[in-house]
Amino acid sequence: MSAFTRRRFIQAAAVGGAASVAPFRALAMQTATAAEKAAGYGPLVDKGDLFLPAAFNYQIISRQGEPMNDGRPTPGIFDGMGAFIGTAGATTLIRNHENREQAGEQKVVTGPGLEYDPAAFGGNTKLEVVRTKTGERDPATGQPLYAYEVVNQFAILGGTSTNCAGGYAPPKKWITCEEVVKRTNGIKHGYAFEIDSRSDVPVAAIPIRSAGRRAHEAAFWLDKALYMTEDRRIAGTGGSCFYRWVPDSAVGASGNLADVSGVLLAAKLRSEPRANMDVGRVVGQPYPVEWVTVDEPDHDDDTDNRRDRVPGFTPNRFQAQDKGACFFDRLEGMWVDHGKLYFAATAGGPADLGQVWEYDQGRETLTLIYESSSAATLQSPDNVVIVPQTGDIFLQEDGPGDQYVRGVTQDGRIYDFAKTGANDSEFCGGCFDPDGQTFYLNQQGGRGSLPHGPVNDAGVTYAIYGPFAQRDSNRSRSFGNGPAR
Repeated sequence: MSAFTRRRFIQAAAVGGAASVAPFRALAMQTATAAEKAAGYGPLVDKGDLFLPAAFNYQIISRQGEPMNDGRPTPGIFDGMGAFIGTAGATTLIRNHENREQAGEQKVVTGPGLEYDPAAFGGNTKLEVVRTKTGERDPATGQPLYAYEVVNQFAILGGTSTNCAGGYAPPKKWITCEEVVKRTNGIKHGYAFEIDSRSDVPVAAIPIRSAGRRAHEAAFWLDKALYMTEDRRIAGTGGSCFYRWVPDSAVGASGNLADVSGVLLAAKLRSEPRANMDVGRVVGQPYPVEWVTVDEPDHDDDTDNRRDRVPGFTPNRFQAQDKGACFFDRLEGMWVDHGKLYFAATAGGPADLGQVWEYDQGRETLTLIYESSSAATLQSPDNVVIVPQTGDIFLQEDGPGDQYVRGVTQDGRIYDFAKTGANDSEFCGGCFDPDGQTFYLNQQGGRGSLPHGPVNDAGVTYAIYGPFAQRDSNRSRSFGNGPAR
């Protein structure tokens, strides 16, 4: 990642010297079992709402139903989230709300003329968070204690649907993505939208149409392109492709990507047309890729599953696969670190338990860096974030039963970082503040019992803090093929 990009994506990693640990691909060939898990930060202990390593603490900073500064209750169904440098030392959080226009959802309201579709319930809220030292220490561990205060919170984008994941774009933008393809009152859904995190008022929701219409998940800017995932199963809906959108001009006075056109592309293995990335892939082996063009990114098929190839009505992934694009089983979260992209296939692998992939832009390769064979180690990874101090990947699960945040080390091992307590809704939205000292994390919550949500199933946002740097780690950033070119 360039210095320009890194400053704006605020993932200020404290990178030490290269360690003597072998690269990820050298050790990740072994089958992971519960006995082979890494120690991580130590055993998880009951902290109340969360199970965390003993040296870590947390504070709930936002709850569904609490009044915001705009006078409305905080919407529920929390999901993807990004952290930015705010004003006067504050951290800005932009948080997705995955409302699907179903009963029991609190609509995100920004007002007439700003909402893309007034009938849609989804959107985003903005939080300004101030962190202060309390001057006290945890009596059990001696770690310093901090206090977090949300000094401002309001709805910043509305009129969208099923805002699932997203990602960063320069200079301080959050890309929020609709994970649905449908039409309400003649208005098409299935797009990515841009939010300026610096805005102190709600922004207009304008779709980036040339970036494609599909069940979007994550979106992340790297150099001169926006990379994107989509969430489709192979069985029944034909799988997910890995996309990049290249704008054909710089943005104008509005500074919004929606104002420019561009070319939508999808990844293809050079030596294997229509490659199924779900089975038969070797951990640690780089697969060279090239890119094929999606000719009609803004199609009109509201089912997103039409297969008769009528012009204008063919979904993005089928256009791409007809040209040889590879496909995965449910692509979801994604993050950029040191010039590489890491993304999760939630149902990837023969066991349908999940995969983690690396895209190396400099080498134009895709490398499988982790594949789960046991629910005890990893089940249904969804959102993805990189730990700045260690380079570990934090995976947030979306599976049955207890939910975990799992860490994947660069020597191919996995460990537990967090587990749900009373609230068993999925973890999502994990991101680090600008100095890398606070891990902000959501639990999505359920629908119903408005405005506060069902008992023990409401949306909440945590600030988790502790000694993130105090874990033995390989700081050489040598996932996959080694350091990025």
